[in-house]
Amino acid sequence: MKEERIPLICLAHLDWDHVWQRPQQLMTRLTRHFDVVYIDPPHMLDGLMQPELRALRVDQGVRVYKPCFPHVPAEYWQYWKSLLPTVLAAAGAAPVLWVYSPLSDRLVEQLADQSLLAVYDCMDDLASFRGASAEMRIREERLLGLVDLVFTGGKSIYEARQARHAHVYCFPSGVDVEHYGQAYAEQTAIADAIATIPHPQLGYFGVLDERIDWPLIAAIAARRPEWHWTLVGPTAKVTPEELPRAANIHYLGKQAYTDLPTFLKSFDIATMPFALNAATRFISPTKTPEYLAGGKW
Repeated sequence: MKEERIPLICLAHLDWDHVWQRPQQLMTRLTRHFDVVYIDPPHMLDGLMQPELRALRVDQGVRVYKPCFPHVPAEYWQYWKSLLPTVLAAAGAAPVLWVYSPLSDRLVEQLADQSLLAVYDCMDDLASFRGASAEMRIREERLLGLVDLVFTGGKSIYEARQARHAHVYCFPSGVDVEHYGQAYAEQTAIADAIATIPHPQLGYFGVLDERIDWPLIAAIAARRPEWHWTLVGPTAKVTPEELPRAANIHYLGKQAYTDLPTFLKSFDIATMPFALNAATRFISPTKTPEYLAGGKW
């Protein structure tokens, strides 16, 4: 590693302020060696006349920006192209590009002559998720032909891509043992939002989306009314009608990453109620090490 700090641009598929997970964990740690600029996915805004790159804040050394586009989807790529010089100016010359979505292929291609290295961090098989565009698999193949290095978030997703690029490495997500280990500590207070829920509690924290087996949760809740599901996290890509409702199913909403140990401490059983479907085929849940670090097994 050279002594001078290298710029790194993370073209993200999740907002920085979304659930704290692999992109945020990696980028905050990469600030030890890189000047990291994190670019949120673009937001479309009514009333905006020209695309803008808005500086949001600096979080643990990471400079976070949000592209804002006029609400004219047909011009999406042109808006991106017009903002790229501003992105480069914010980051610095000859940056490392770090991307998460197959739909970043055009950005990687556009910046190929101006970047030092391009990395595709394939943490999920996004093409299998609900609402994914039909072209995503085609564009991932194109992206693989443009990047220099590929990381995968787990073994199964690595095996599905190892023959498609010369430099693919299995890079499973780790765990902040000290952070989740707070659930062990006597001085850690249980969160108020969960403290009044009866026990036993079947707990889960994470995004509540199409990967969750909602019929399973509903069936267990009906069969064991004395067991209480405590589901911590925001909903995404599911309709209200899909979410089971019962007196012993509790939706506690999105919580700060810093507070998760105070919820985990209350769980009697830490669960991973994932369905067997296309969205979970290549899943490598970070819940496993997070729960274990907090003393749940």
